[in-house]
Amino acid sequence: MTTYSPTAPARKRPGSGAGGKRGLRPWTLAVGAIIALQGVVIGALALNGYFYLDDLDMSAEAAKHPFGWDYVTLALNDHLTPGLRTFYWLSAHLAPYDNTSTVVVRLLAQAVATGLMGYLLAQLVGPGKAALLGLGLYAFSPLLVPSLLSLSSGVNLLPAHIGILLLLVMHVRYEATRELRYAVFGALGVLLALVFWEKAVLSVALAPLLTLLYLNGGGFRAVWRSWRAWLAYATPVVVFFAFFVLGDYARSGSTPKVGDIWNVFWDAWMHSLAPALFGGPWNWYSAEIIYYSAAHPGPVTTVAGQLTAIVLSAVAVRRNGYRALRAWLLPFTVLLGTAVLLAAGRFEYVGVILARNFHYLSELTIPLVLAAVLLLVVPDREAVAERGRSGLWPDSSPNQAPASVGIGLVAVLLLYAVSYGITVRGFEERWVENPIRDYLTTGIHDLRTNAADRPIAIVDNTAPPAVATLLQVNRRVSDIFRPIERGLPTAVRWDDASRPLYMFDQGGHLLRARLVEEATSADQPGVFCAHPLRGVGSVTVTLSKRITRPDSFVRLDYLSQLPSTVSVRLADGDRTFAPRRFATPTLTAGKYSSLLLGTPGKAYDRVVVSTTDPDASICLAAKAGHAEPVS
Repeated sequence: MTTYSPTAPARKRPGSGAGGKRGLRPWTLAVGAIIALQGVVIGALALNGYFYLDDLDMSAEAAKHPFGWDYVTLALNDHLTPGLRTFYWLSAHLAPYDNTSTVVVRLLAQAVATGLMGYLLAQLVGPGKAALLGLGLYAFSPLLVPSLLSLSSGVNLLPAHIGILLLLVMHVRYEATRELRYAVFGALGVLLALVFWEKAVLSVALAPLLTLLYLNGGGFRAVWRSWRAWLAYATPVVVFFAFFVLGDYARSGSTPKVGDIWNVFWDAWMHSLAPALFGGPWNWYSAEIIYYSAAHPGPVTTVAGQLTAIVLSAVAVRRNGYRALRAWLLPFTVLLGTAVLLAAGRFEYVGVILARNFHYLSELTIPLVLAAVLLLVVPDREAVAERGRSGLWPDSSPNQAPASVGIGLVAVLLLYAVSYGITVRGFEERWVENPIRDYLTTGIHDLRTNAADRPIAIVDNTAPPAVATLLQVNRRVSDIFRPIERGLPTAVRWDDASRPLYMFDQGGHLLRARLVEEATSADQPGVFCAHPLRGVGSVTVTLSKRITRPDSFVRLDYLSQLPSTVSVRLADGDRTFAPRRFATPTLTAGKYSSLLLGTPGKAYDRVVVSTTDPDASICLAAKAGHAEPVS
């Protein structure tokens, strides 16, 4: 069996060459070129995108809260993601709905991740052609497309990539030097990955696998000798998941079935991971307003992916013997853990589409690329250890001339580039159809224009389905536009009957609105105060019609002798519930006034008003209906 041997002749340490000059090496320049090309390609595509449904929901949630522990530990579905919460809070408060700033942050994060990946590959196989090819496969992997173009995925996954790669880079150095500081730095990488994406815990297994398979020759005894590193890496894992379990974040999980685990594992390999080696999947799932980061490869892409894996394995066996196939343990181990998690989570509701969702498979790019490189180039343990101790160029010879590139390799690279280009183009064509950009840019412009010189009120109706779905917590227009309110020249009031009233239409245009009455309180003819509330007690104002419209309003008209605080409830049959806004208002005194109550999307036929003020003396009437734009 042949093994990798360093291709670079002996060279001087940096700075010790002729004249003591220190320049950028060709390999470093090539890494920089890959990072720059990745930034140009992804940056151009990302700038054409915009915030999506999840981004609006999380930005709106962030704008509600002051920054603090209670906010960053809020559950997100079943997830604990303090890193993601922090990002959206900063975005909502410092640069609300500024797509360009998020693109810059994502590109910087991906540049760091790509640089770390290049360094890790160079540690393992030397700073040569194999490391550059692996780096290109990582930088332009289809598995990363949603991570780079979709903000909500990128916020989770890009820091997770950085954390995992930092762990592995530091672990190689720890194995070479046995210096505890490198294990501590690796543990910090684990912590970084976890606070953004708890599933990154599965990739921690890559460190002991590298030790067992490549970094030490002593088998499991060698793994045990690194117990200080395992203790360091386990510390953030134990602390994080202790808080996770005690906080009762995982509420919807179930015991995974072996059949479900296998289905996820096999489908993910067949239709996601293996095609990614070929530059697939080419096609993406999409449904109406859903822009979904899941693969939908055709038979040609699926077969091409399997053939690519088979050819890689055959070449590896021919070059390095059957033992080279151990490299597949890296992605298969993480994929097995992923299959268990997905089978225990939403599998029973969603099915095998989880196995093609690149949001869940993104970090598998790291072990997949490592496997592809280590199949073909088996690391030399002594050379790896020397690079771990002294850097990528530990010897003292002059720079090596760039390696030649054969015509076969050029053909393979061109084929991959075409395949990747088709994949990215397909994702981008669907992604730019996102209607949220037009809705928000129109709404923000109109809001700033109309609030420029006068206070206004806006009917807080539900945002259109293209902007907010039923699954979102923040679905009202007040939620969607909350992040930009602090930047307006005058304050906006929602559902305030005392100001000029506006409403957003389905396209985000802010138009003058009027209230269309559908029901009134059943007044007594000739009675001045048909619904009095005097002293401690309550009064029920019955409407002439049951209101079922989800975006209705209740206008409570009143005349109060003294300022009084009241409690307002809506009722339907035996149920009572609070309105969305002004549930406990303080009524002004001395004039006939109105209060516009936001309704919570439930049917009602009565308004119940109560007070604990013994001096209260209030006359009440009510009207209900809906708002519509003034033509």
